[in-house]
Amino acid sequence: MRIFTEKLREVLQSVLPITLLVVLLHFTLTPLETIDLQRFLFGAFLIIIGLSIFLFGVDLGITPIGKFLGRGLARSNSLKYVLGMGLVLGFFISIAEPDLHILAAQVSEVTNGMYPKNLLLIVVSVGIAVMLTIGLFRIVYRYPLNKAFTFLYLAIFGLAYFSSNDLFAIAFDASGSTTGALTVPFMLALA
Repeated sequence: MRIFTEKLREVLQSVLPITLLVVLLHFTLTPLETIDLQRFLFGAFLIIIGLSIFLFGVDLGITPIGKFLGRGLARSNSLKYVLGMGLVLGFFISIAEPDLHILAAQVSEVTNGMYPKNLLLIVVSVGIAVMLTIGLFRIVYRYPLNKAFTFLYLAIFGLAYFSSNDLFAIAFDASGSTTGALTVPFMLALA
């Protein structure tokens, strides 16, 4: 029960500020219809309860699995095995992220199928797998984090310079959608 209470407190700290902001805007600048405000408040309540239960489940089920896999990878003493598992786990962890599925469906719908949902899911998941592998490589060789970030950000900015505005916006949103409630705890436990 203590873990659930802790998760509820975390979710309240995340959801209540935006909820209070919307209520404040309702009473000052942009009043909503009564039914819309009621729906919003009910939705916020459901988000608080649902996300608390979800994160409680993540702590009970996913985090221990990630820690177990991380310990097993560390004990293997094989760099090829660690990096290979980084690719595999990174791909499957991110392709399971619900936020990424939502984004991919929305992008596919908005672009009339120009960027198909499955293609976006696979490309983003491969990118996350590569980045997780680079992160594991950095941990194994104790490469300084600031140097790794410098190199990776220079590469990202270089790619962004040569991409179209549409792809840049999709990539920016995709990177945010992969930092969801499922992916982050698993990757942190793995590392």
